Amino acid sequence: MTRFELTGPMERVATPDLAGRLQRALALFPELDGRKITVGLTSNPRLHGSAEAENWLIRLNPTRRSGSSYFTIGHELTHLLQKPGLGLVPAGEVQCDIWTLARSDLFLDDMPSYLRVPCRRRAWPVHARAVRSLCIRAIDERRRHRLYIVWLEREIRQYFAQPPPITLLDLLGAS
Repeated sequence: MTRFELTGPMERVATPDLAGRLQRALALFPELDGRKITVGLTSNPRLHGSAEAENWLIRLNPTRRSGSSYFTIGHELTHLLQKPGLGLVPAGEVQCDIWTLARSDLFLDDMPSYLRVPCRRRAWPVHARAVRSLCIRAIDERRRHRLYIVWLEREIRQYFAQPPPITLLDLLGAS
């Protein structure tokens, strides 16, 4: 089982909710089993998070609205799967967003940071599952075509060019 250790500064500001989010997110990364992940604070207050894969360290900014979202936690953990970490996921920020969204519905609580998604943050919940589905397809597409990100961005644009169907739940304001 993967465990995490908080740095001193993070320990002073971490809430039980954040610790629970970290544990729940880590459970979705079996590739990291047996490793100790250090969780610290970002040095730049404008960042949501950062990662140092070679040191098995992620940094979060719990003072920012998105800094402790499941998406941000998952994104930073996905960086540990890139080189110089485990090297299981292609390097790059857009790639990190794609693999994070594809991993689990848990990471749909906030918009991706680098993958271009033409909607406002408030509208993201309506589109999140469709974008995740496209990310999953893009990873499969990568096996055949190296330009899978171009493919994905085109598919996302096509998806957003068609308004999503309005359901009765949408009209009633339920989610």
